[in-house]
Formats: sequence, C-alpha cells, structure tokens
Amino acid sequence: MTRLAGFDLNHLRLTTVETDGAVHVGLEGFLDYDSADHFLAQTTQPLAAIPGLRHLHLDCGALSGVDFMGLAMLLMLHRRTVAAGVSLHLDNRTPALDRLLDITGTRDHLTPGRTAEVSPLHEAEPAGPVDGLPDAQHMAYRHTSKDSTPARSHSAGSDANS
Repeated sequence: MTRLAGFDLNHLRLTTVETDGAVHVGLEGFLDYDSADHFLAQTTQPLAAIPGLRHLHLDCGALSGVDFMGLAMLLMLHRRTVAAGVSLHLDNRTPALDRLLDITGTRDHLTPGRTAEVSPLHEAEPAGPVDGLPDAQHMAYRHTSKDSTPARSHSAGSDANS
C-alpha cells in the first residue's frame, strides 16, 4: 500500500473481515479530513472486488471522532453502496456518532430500519405536478431588478423569454 504524504495510518485503523455475502470493517481512531480518502478507498474496494456482496458493516464502536469530512465520506460510501446494491450498516454507533447524525439530519438516511418520527408538516398531502413537470423537476425562482424590487416570477420549466 502506498503511504499517503503526511498521513499516519494509525490515525484511523481499518480491520476488514469477509464473511458469506458480507464484509465487516472495524473502525478505530478518527474519521476526519486527514483519514477521509484512505477510509473511502478501503471501504469501497470490496464493492467491486467481491461478487455477490450484499452487506457492508462498519463497526463504529472504537471511533474516537468524526468531523464534517468523515460524515461526508459516510454519505459518499452510502451512495456507492446503494449504487452497487449493497446494504450499508453502521454497527455499534457511539453516542457521539449518533448525536452527530441527529444534529445533521443524516441518522435516518444512514441507518435503515429506524422509524422516523413524523412531524405534522410531513403529514400534508404532496403537491401535484406544476406546468406539467413532476415536483422533483420544478424549481421556482424570482428575479429582482437592479433596485432590488421583485420582477416577474419564472419556473425552471418555462421559457425565460415569455
């Protein structure tokens, strides 16, 4: 393995064990800016290398900390596992990791099977299509003139010259 300049491999130690249809990766140390690339490279490698992989388990019990870049790498790993048809599991989460996931609103996204509490705002009926576009493709924006007074409103799906 090529040693990264200025990176101590003991900053974040990864221990990988392959079982039938699953890979278990033990994380020990800090998942942060300095270890992010190493973490992502090591945890995504099994996605392509192991045919029939169904589950990727990260044992987070020995994580000392996670910063914004570490969280970004967890989200990137989640995107890659979803694309590969592999379930990502964050096992043995520490209270500090759970707090970070709660504060950032990513806990439900990264921990499948957890029931989200539904707020009254989320119980409203979804809006229907606007201008023939599905909701996901419709984005409204408003132009303002040079003197900051509102100009006419446009939709992303409509002709800007109309």
